[in-house]
Amino acid sequence: MGAIRTYLKLGEVLERYPDKEGMLKDFFDADSSGELLRRYGADSYLNRMLKSEGKPADTLLSLLNEGEEDRTLPAAGEVDFLGMTICLMRQRFQACFDDWMTDYREETGQSFNCYLPRNCGSGNPYRNVWQAENVRDFPGIVSGCGFSDFFRAEFRDNLLKKNVFQAVDMPITASLSRDLIDPYGSYTLYGIYPYVMMIDETRIGSLPRPREWADLMNPVYEDNVIVIGSPEKVSELLLMYTHKEHGDEGIRRLGVTIKDGWHGSRMAKTAGSGSTEGAAIYVLPWAFARFSPRPDKVSVVWPEDGAISNPLFMLVRKDRYRDLEPIARYMTGPQLGREVASCSFPALNAEVDNGLPTQAKMKWLGWDYLRSIDLQQLKGHTQSVFQQNWKRNSRVGTSK
Repeated sequence: MGAIRTYLKLGEVLERYPDKEGMLKDFFDADSSGELLRRYGADSYLNRMLKSEGKPADTLLSLLNEGEEDRTLPAAGEVDFLGMTICLMRQRFQACFDDWMTDYREETGQSFNCYLPRNCGSGNPYRNVWQAENVRDFPGIVSGCGFSDFFRAEFRDNLLKKNVFQAVDMPITASLSRDLIDPYGSYTLYGIYPYVMMIDETRIGSLPRPREWADLMNPVYEDNVIVIGSPEKVSELLLMYTHKEHGDEGIRRLGVTIKDGWHGSRMAKTAGSGSTEGAAIYVLPWAFARFSPRPDKVSVVWPEDGAISNPLFMLVRKDRYRDLEPIARYMTGPQLGREVASCSFPALNAEVDNGLPTQAKMKWLGWDYLRSIDLQQLKGHTQSVFQQNWKRNSRVGTSK
């Protein structure tokens, strides 16, 4: 088995993981495993037990999976589903998957061998599966987010070009472009993590309002744009999209206008507050922009050329598609789609109302482009060009 999940039955956990008996007794306030079994029954699913007691699933899972690194886990090729997603959605994604798996087990009597990482950073024992050279060493289904390792040139050369993955057909919502569908039939996008602009109305003054992404290169915004990142570096996402259309010159010009790199939550809290640390324009995920605490002092701009798109994707092994189709259909279906949309990540499924602004579009790097570049090389190059031209670096150097 992979990590312990709440779609397991009480009896299964006690049998497979006898070292967890004491923890389960304490968590559910029982004197013995016998009392646990009498109270709930061996066939009770953990998540049903949690809901009946009003106890948090995430706390139980953290306790159950302590010491996971000391257990023998299945080889990557034996894992049916490696479920990774964006940090903002991790807990909901995992809770919904556990609920679906519980229902599926009840209806069919069947189960899958799944691993859903406990956190968003280190600690995922399958984090290097992208390096597999043979598809037999790759999980049946992998879900992920962003232009991550599964878009690397090495992954493309080792597996993608061998035509070993099968995209999932689904009706796509009319408000999203079919450009998001992989014409090569390998990747399946089930959602998008969009980035938009937010204007601080207390700071924009007489400056022109940006309408599309190229406007951010205008020197009139010098030192007046804050993007996702940190004081040391900014996210490569905006840099990659800019470089595709405007090359190194576009990156150099952003080095003049970008003031700093922040987390999206800090941007949302600062915009409209009057803080001198802020800026007139912010580039941040829609998930943060739409919930600004000062909606009367900020304006969200959905660029005319589309929100910058970060993908929520899935890869399904072609040789295992038939066996794992229930998971693939769940991942692309309306049930998960509505949960994804409620987290401000537009779902591609046509049955989901994403609540997007009228005329909202998505800006996409393009599948041919992604197959033609060395992604890691591009990230490194754009960051290097930006750092060499970032005016913030010269300001910090002068102040030391």
